Formats: sequence, C-alpha cells, structure tokens
Amino acid sequence: MAAVLLSAFLLATGCQEKPTPASLYSGSGDVKILDNRFVASNDAASGSVGGTSQAYLIFKIHFMNDLSSQLFPVISHFIFTGGDGSRYQGVDSGSTALIGISNNFSPMKRGDERDFVVAFKMPFQQVGTITYEY
Repeated sequence: MAAVLLSAFLLATGCQEKPTPASLYSGSGDVKILDNRFVASNDAASGSVGGTSQAYLIFKIHFMNDLSSQLFPVISHFIFTGGDGSRYQGVDSGSTALIGISNNFSPMKRGDERDFVVAFKMPFQQVGTITYEY
C-alpha cells in the first residue's frame, strides 16, 4: 500500500502534463501524428549542477515502412526538427515522465504500419516536424 501511495505521489508531483495544440506539429511522409502532450518532469537533468528540470514533448505516431526492404525500427531515428532548425532524437526511456511507454521493435516489412510513442527531451515547447531518418 505504501508503495502505491509513493508512486502516486511521485507521479503527481514529479510530472506536470499539459495537452498541446496539434497545429504546432506535423509528420513528414511516412510519419503521422496521432496524439501529443508536453510533460515537465522534476527529474534532474544529467550533467547539470543544481538539478535543472527536464521537459519532454511526447507523441503517439503512426509509422509506415515505405522502403523497398525490411526495416528494424530504432527509436532514436525519429527526429524532431524545431522551427529554428534545432534537432532532437527520439527517446522512450530514461525519465519518470516516460514510465509506461512500450514500443514494438520487431522487423517491419515493406508496407507494414505500426504505432509508436516517442518523446523528445527539449528545454521548451516549440513548433516542429517529426521525421524518421533511415
């Protein structure tokens, strides 16, 4: 019981989630955005003095393999390019804000489609496009 209460407390105080307007983001070609949210986490950013907080832009996306060969999906190949040209690699673990994310990384044949949940660690919410870089 104590573990459940502790988990609920950590989730309630550790992560602040807010929905984001879908018009701020777009998918490119083989990536379609299904849902998104911006989550501020109280996890300390690695390598920072004083424990700066982190924030994640989390997307549920639909991805289609449009290559002529089999694809082994890799979460870090999803790239968020901000309006200012900054680029962020996709992640799906490494923070309490990402607990519960689970993706299927089995091989995808040409034409296969699959949903993924991908997060991008960034200092602030921004406009951008998601692509998959082979």
